[in-house]
Amino acid sequence: MAKEEYETPLIDVYNRTHMDALHEDGAWYHRFLPDGVFLEDLGQIVEEELIKAYNEVEREADKFFDNRVKERFEEIFAQANPKDLRGLLPKKPPVAWAELPVEIQREIQIMHDSSQTEGITERTLKKRVRQYLIDQFIIDE
Repeated sequence: MAKEEYETPLIDVYNRTHMDALHEDGAWYHRFLPDGVFLEDLGQIVEEELIKAYNEVEREADKFFDNRVKERFEEIFAQANPKDLRGLLPKKPPVAWAELPVEIQREIQIMHDSSQTEGITERTLKKRVRQYLIDQFIIDE
């Protein structure tokens, strides 16, 4: 069975805007040529330099784009996912965050959020979390 090409409107647009630099008619860089410069006036060496410059700029743009998307995603994930609170859990006896009931996780999150507004140090917060886990019979003294 022959493999069918899978295309979507996004793939079509991408293919039209990201032509291979060696595209047969050179039309990919017509829009970048200064006024009064025509494709026929360009020699092989100039054309190769244009292709090289275009490829370099496209790589730089792709890298910038990737980094910018990651920055935006981090902002969204920071809102969706609260701060990692596993560091507040006691090491002895070890407590796994994933094994804690959701109610306990929420209460620790509330403790963390209120401690920041009250100006409580992380060390004090760790002690409070430990005492809370003892009071909830999650760990022994």
